[in-house]
Amino acid sequence: MISSPLSVLAAIGLLLVLIIVHEAGHFFAARYFGMQTPVVGLGVPFFGPTWIIAKYKDIEFRFHLLLIGAYVAIPEMGDETEDTEDMGITLTRPKKSFPAWQRMIVSFAGPGANLVFALFLALMTVVFIGIPQKNEQSNFFISQVMPKATAEVRSKLKAGDQILALNGQTAKDEVEFISRIRKLPNKLVELRLQRGDAKSPNQYCITEKVKTNEEGRLNIGLSADLKYGPVKGGIPVIEHLKWAWSYFAGWLALCTQGLWFLLTAPFRENFGGIKLGDVHGVISATGMMAKSMQNNISSGLQWGALFSIEIAIFNLLPLLPLDGGHILFQLIEIITGKKDNKVLLKVRDYVAQFGLILVLSLTVLILFNDLRDIIFKK
Repeated sequence: MISSPLSVLAAIGLLLVLIIVHEAGHFFAARYFGMQTPVVGLGVPFFGPTWIIAKYKDIEFRFHLLLIGAYVAIPEMGDETEDTEDMGITLTRPKKSFPAWQRMIVSFAGPGANLVFALFLALMTVVFIGIPQKNEQSNFFISQVMPKATAEVRSKLKAGDQILALNGQTAKDEVEFISRIRKLPNKLVELRLQRGDAKSPNQYCITEKVKTNEEGRLNIGLSADLKYGPVKGGIPVIEHLKWAWSYFAGWLALCTQGLWFLLTAPFRENFGGIKLGDVHGVISATGMMAKSMQNNISSGLQWGALFSIEIAIFNLLPLLPLDGGHILFQLIEIITGKKDNKVLLKVRDYVAQFGLILVLSLTVLILFNDLRDIIFKK
């Protein structure tokens, strides 16, 4: 176990690495096609002082005090970094025009680098943590009792309780348990539990009766009691890659579903259970990651992969100034064969203004929620 300050620093360092990986994707793709990259910066250039820490050929490396991001200026992309005068950039040669398909590849290279890095972390997870091992008996337990659970559920069920039976019948795993309890909406159900005593290592069995809601839920999180071990059988390299892809595909599906749930929540009944105060960002994420890494440093691999995928998916949303917005208009340019169409440029300006307002509003909301939780120790 590592100390809390070190775990916080490790979490911050990991997030910075993910941002650098993203910008490195843009950088190397742009250099491959011969685009100019006059400035590479670590930090946000709009606040605080700027230091030029190094120069290499036609590239200037800058450092900014507010370390919550990174960037690569690529003026020939025709994006927000094309205004070289505002950024104090002096080009060493005239700007060239590049085809839309090349610019689209450069736009996708950032999210693509994050996805590749997540796959690499999945492989490291297989190597250093292993894969789930088959047990003769599958155990599962309550990982959390959610705040929206009823007072009865919160008082009777505890995180760490192992579920042995539902209404006198055992369930082989959490999937079967969920399937059975969903068929019992607004019913009083009997749970046989094994609970560990916090004051001693002793464990004991208890029976609790709780009522489900109208959806057949108790609003508790379930987790399998899995043991991990090395990959066995087959050709080692192939088996490791297969398991790495399995991890990666599962994380990708989880992140995609989570983002989709958040984006569609306003269009569902009861706002999908999501409140504006539940939306958090990098500060809260760093705290959760640090806490997890303090208990198990190897979980940093999984956290890193999840956040790398989240960065990729978020940046692929079709909004300017996100990469997905640039890809959308570059694709339209390829289809129409027109780059400087007046109508298209006007639409692009409107989308850019809307996207910027949306991203800034979301940033302010996230920052407010993160700081509120820190100040009031939520």
